Amino acid sequence: MIILLFAAFFVLLFIGMPIAYAMAISSVAVLLADNVLPGLVIAQKLFTAMDSFSLMAIPFFMLAGSLMEQSGITRRLVHFANTLVGHFTGGLGHATIITGVLMAGVSGSANADTSAIASIMVPALKEEGYDPGYSCAMISGCGALGPVIPPSIMMVIYAGVTSISIAALFMAGFIPGLLIGLGYMVVNYFYAKKHGIPRTKFVGWKNIFTSFLHAIPALGMPFVIIGGILSGVVTATEAGVLACLYSMVYGLLARSLNGKKLYECITNAVAATTNPMIIIAFAALFGYLVTNYNFSKMILAIMTSFTSSQQIVLLLISVVLFVAGMFIDSNAAMLMLIPVFTPLIALYGFDKLHFAMVCILTLVMGGMSPPVGLLMYIAAGCTNTPLNTVVKNIWWFIVVNYAIVILAIFIPQIIGALPALAGLIVN
Repeated sequence: MIILLFAAFFVLLFIGMPIAYAMAISSVAVLLADNVLPGLVIAQKLFTAMDSFSLMAIPFFMLAGSLMEQSGITRRLVHFANTLVGHFTGGLGHATIITGVLMAGVSGSANADTSAIASIMVPALKEEGYDPGYSCAMISGCGALGPVIPPSIMMVIYAGVTSISIAALFMAGFIPGLLIGLGYMVVNYFYAKKHGIPRTKFVGWKNIFTSFLHAIPALGMPFVIIGGILSGVVTATEAGVLACLYSMVYGLLARSLNGKKLYECITNAVAATTNPMIIIAFAALFGYLVTNYNFSKMILAIMTSFTSSQQIVLLLISVVLFVAGMFIDSNAAMLMLIPVFTPLIALYGFDKLHFAMVCILTLVMGGMSPPVGLLMYIAAGCTNTPLNTVVKNIWWFIVVNYAIVILAIFIPQIIGALPALAGLIVN
């Protein structure tokens, strides 16, 4: 039956069916063919998968990000980043990367970050002499920081289905996210040197301070969210509500938000929430069948016969997740495969937080990787850039991401240092 499950799933994917429906149809087909499990299992698994207080944070973070973007905060972040580093070699590219890091701390949505940054920065980068294909590749990488640097929708989903601490995951993402951003800046520096990108004049500390003041409302968002969670005042879901209120008040005070725009933000957030929630529901059913038919035990047998090294096992898992993420939506790949690999945590004595972040860091690369990387399509589509030029330039940024994954595997402190410092120990 496990062969039928995966065969039906991949055939449906191959003919172009959305992944959520491919999981649903293949799962129902196996249930009907097997005729062992009661039909009530379908409804039960779909309902219990979404019946989670933690997952309620998803629509709130979606709405908060939409409100902040509607308030014109992206341009303020771009201006601040450009005044800060624009005078260095590759300055505007560095500013784009810093904007990506800052935007990741505001919205938590890779797709929204990529679209917002690409529409503003690609034309400006082109004027500075950057190839549009390279610019879109860089911005695709910046968008992939959204699920790594908190708040993160992917972290909320992972925590919701595995009962790991959201606060610990949020803290664990900071250092890897910043290291990836620094790696991108190194790539951009050598690109600018090679192509003779001109440097701009230093604007002065006064202008930097002024642009910083204008960007404070956006820069304050992560502190409101993370500070509230770490202090114990609010849960992650309540922090999402607080972020919505913060964004709404800022938009009203800045006079960039009205009733019509607020309605658009709410409808956009609702629409954006339905996709991951549908995937969560059907992936839970699919994952249940995978576990029920002992596929996890097959994986355990293969792994234990191959190696006893924690690091090697994590490397193998990261390769599987990366390949899966290249063809399947990152959230769907996570929900399908994490239940398969979860038994390895106890068997090999993995730290749950370390395991979770390695999986998340690997999966986010799928969104920026050919052939199906959605972030590439978003960046190229909203700037009318040929996709083949983006693919040609994306590989250096993928190398940076995977280098940080390998570092995180062999140096667990990259992931665990901040959660330990904050007293967020995950057993």
